[in-house]
Amino acid sequence: MPKQYSSKPLAMSLGLMLAMSSVSSNAANAADKRPGAGSAPHAAYYGNYRDSAAHAIGIDRFINDSGDSVVLISDYTSGVVRRLFPVSESDFVMGPGFDVQSPTELKVRFVKDSKGNVSGIALHPTKEAASFAKRVPLTEREIFVSDGPVWLAGTLILPATKGLHPAIVLLHGSGPLTRYSFGPYPHFFTSLGFAVLIYDKRGTGDSTGTLLDASTGVLNPLPAAYYPDDLVSDAQAVFEFLRRQPEIDPKAIGVWGSSEGGMLATQVAARNKDVAFAIDSSGFMGPLWQTLVYQAGAALKAGGSSAEQIEEEQKFSELWLRVARTGQDHDVFLAERETARRDEKPWLFSWYSGEFTSLEQMRWDWNHILSFSPLPALSRVRCPVLGIFGEMDVITDASDAARSMRSVLADAGNKDFTVKVIANAGHSLQEMPGGNRMAPAVFETLRSWLLARVQVRERVPAPDK
Repeated sequence: MPKQYSSKPLAMSLGLMLAMSSVSSNAANAADKRPGAGSAPHAAYYGNYRDSAAHAIGIDRFINDSGDSVVLISDYTSGVVRRLFPVSESDFVMGPGFDVQSPTELKVRFVKDSKGNVSGIALHPTKEAASFAKRVPLTEREIFVSDGPVWLAGTLILPATKGLHPAIVLLHGSGPLTRYSFGPYPHFFTSLGFAVLIYDKRGTGDSTGTLLDASTGVLNPLPAAYYPDDLVSDAQAVFEFLRRQPEIDPKAIGVWGSSEGGMLATQVAARNKDVAFAIDSSGFMGPLWQTLVYQAGAALKAGGSSAEQIEEEQKFSELWLRVARTGQDHDVFLAERETARRDEKPWLFSWYSGEFTSLEQMRWDWNHILSFSPLPALSRVRCPVLGIFGEMDVITDASDAARSMRSVLADAGNKDFTVKVIANAGHSLQEMPGGNRMAPAVFETLRSWLLARVQVRERVPAPDK
């Protein structure tokens, strides 16, 4: 399973702009009109399909860690989320692992009607009876939203039915991620009756601007910005854009995010009383520097490193963080780093500590990024909050994040919050150790929690057990 399926006042004068026209995903057999979609030959297939009232399947475009555009199939009942491999123009196969083609476990054929439009998918499991899932009509609209001088390019996916719809803005994890980095989630939420807005992170894809997030390395010159102000401001701009759309219920717009995006969801909700709900999926809930210390040991332990290697890496991480915080012992850091380079320590470049060329850079990194904590803003969130974390997460300390979220929200008097730690789940909430499907409780938790709080035009039935 891939890693991702993401102080100063926020800029409040947001120029909002809608560009291009609606494109029906039920008749998307023409060339893909999405920005950067020239390498997406399967655009006509993306969307939702149902073989019964309670059983939905999603087909999504996904940009994997290698930068390749692949096709995902997601079964929201079984939790299976895997890559589909094309064997012809309309025929695909799914293997036993996320990125494994054979032996074949499922054959998928996209079926077209007499007009050449995709009408559904024929599913042929190797060990079960075949079935047919009918396509659910959706509408897609390309958008551009401005946040000051930055332009954010995205896609708004809407139910085809008329009327006001609840909506969700999806927020990225860390790194240069696009609208196609959300794995199964865009069409999972549309399968529940929500409109979904996905966009390219600033400085990524077709969005402009400079990216400053938890993964940012050494910058030159050093900017004046503070993390995560720009990212929160972008999310606010997109949120305000949604509130102005005639198909959207302005009182039923929420935010969901994974990893860094999960943390950002709480920051947006803290700054905007109009946010109807916030969902944090695996987002850190403490000072960022503490998360890095946790990662220094957890990832190596999961990878089978020895206790000696883990201790060595943690000590070095603590050293560079201490130098960044205090400005002291910079010479010790340089000597330790040189020794690590000479001995070719594999952990040296984790979190870019090997890239620093000056003490000024290290101090800036502490003051502008690493010292940030989401907890003060979390205490101001009054809307319903869902926190969902993976017990086996090596990126976010799930137990610490869950404990902090419960404590802060309870002390602040928030009356509607739910925090769950999912057993045997990793950072992307996939079931471990295989990672070939979402952990069993994930989709059901999201579905039941959302539909208990947000009214959709057509009540979505619970999945078959």
